[in-house]
Amino acid sequence: MSVDGKTAPANRKGRLFVPFMGDELSRRLHRLRSEVDAVLVGVGTTIEDNPRLTVRFVEGKNPIRVILDSKARVPMDAAVLNVKEAPTIVVVSEAAAASKVEALRRLGVEVIRCGSPQVNVRRLLEELYERGVRRILVEGGGEVRWSLFKERLVDELFVWVMPVVWGGRDAPTLVDGLGFTSAGEAVGLKLSVVEKAGDVVVLKYFTHF
Repeated sequence: MSVDGKTAPANRKGRLFVPFMGDELSRRLHRLRSEVDAVLVGVGTTIEDNPRLTVRFVEGKNPIRVILDSKARVPMDAAVLNVKEAPTIVVVSEAAAASKVEALRRLGVEVIRCGSPQVNVRRLLEELYERGVRRILVEGGGEVRWSLFKERLVDELFVWVMPVVWGGRDAPTLVDGLGFTSAGEAVGLKLSVVEKAGDVVVLKYFTHF
């Protein structure tokens, strides 16, 4: 995120953190991916950034790519749908059109229906656990992070503070959604790592509920 807590500009266009990543942070991110069973993003991130979500800058295996997509809006030419690179699961709700679900399956993508009208993330994690998934890296975005924090499903939080201020009352933040309304509801954190990578501050927290 930026110093003022934004994870994208107000128009949500462009991958503006890329100039600040550098080789070291790119390797860190890909190392994290290589150490987990699955990496999870929302369909918004898939549409705006078109990420591959694979391991390329370090040696290691590609994780399963999990896309939360209640209404099956993922573009059919999205990079994550190339299952030759890594397996992909698109998680939809009962609101998703059967024709789109069938089209995804024809590409070799696994589709899980889970919840209505939105994806039920707790049930999803139980489903993934039954399939052997033990560690999931959630890369975004703010609404997806909120859905997990709301359900008290987060164990660790990694924050990379980039040396830039974007501003914008409508710009997405690290965690969006409805938000908690009292201090007693807020998720407590314990700081475990503080590092500096150039002008970027690298933080790691453990949660306690």
